Amino acid sequence: MQGVGILATTPLWAELASTVACGQSVGFLIPRGADHHGFEPSLADRGRLDAASLVVANGGGLEGGLEDTLAATPTPIHSIVGNAADPHIWLDPISVAEALPALASALIDHAGLNPADIEACRLDLDTRLRSLDEDVQGLLSTIPASRRSFVTDHAMLGRFADRYHLGVFGTVLESHSSMAEPSAHDLEALAEEMSEQGVAVIAIEEAGHDDDSRRLAERTGATIVEIPLRLGPEGSPTGTYEGMLRILAERLDDALRG
Repeated sequence: MQGVGILATTPLWAELASTVACGQSVGFLIPRGADHHGFEPSLADRGRLDAASLVVANGGGLEGGLEDTLAATPTPIHSIVGNAADPHIWLDPISVAEALPALASALIDHAGLNPADIEACRLDLDTRLRSLDEDVQGLLSTIPASRRSFVTDHAMLGRFADRYHLGVFGTVLESHSSMAEPSAHDLEALAEEMSEQGVAVIAIEEAGHDDDSRRLAERTGATIVEIPLRLGPEGSPTGTYEGMLRILAERLDDALRG
């Protein structure tokens, strides 16, 4: 297969697009470990975008600093979630599986890949994603009902919580972006509600903006759990999509069980 110039905005979508493309190389713009919301493209990045045959973007406002550049490039853009209210689609592997047929079509239409090969690789990934979902479901399903709620540093785990029947009690930042700022009044109100309802876990993003979350934990006595939302360094336990999601689930499971 001779796909040319496939590019993704994030390392995670580069991995998934490459898998659907049967191992075809897919580059990415936002470096591993960088904040998706705050990344600003360079002139070199704009050149890479313009030279690509297809760009795979998450969408939903996730790549806020890239939006103007993506809008200006002549390259076809395949947005996974479009204008969805919550852009964190990758935290639900079934939603990812359901997004793959459209991604496969974009790869066939714009990157010149063989339809039969792409469909076989998509189905293989679909099977793996559904197996991953079953494993995470099995892990989290036995958490007691009284311990299934938690607070997050920003509105990041709604899709994960909905999929696995957990409860996001509140968020430190009332935003899907980690770049927002909380108010002192809102933090105090959240602290009081947590104490009243016995919510004792605050999930924060690894290497995120977590000072306010840590102050909230000190105020309430809650446990802080750091979870991965992005791919870690290549070769690390969180360096693949499956590894990242499993570790997220395991850390949250441990924290909620106390």
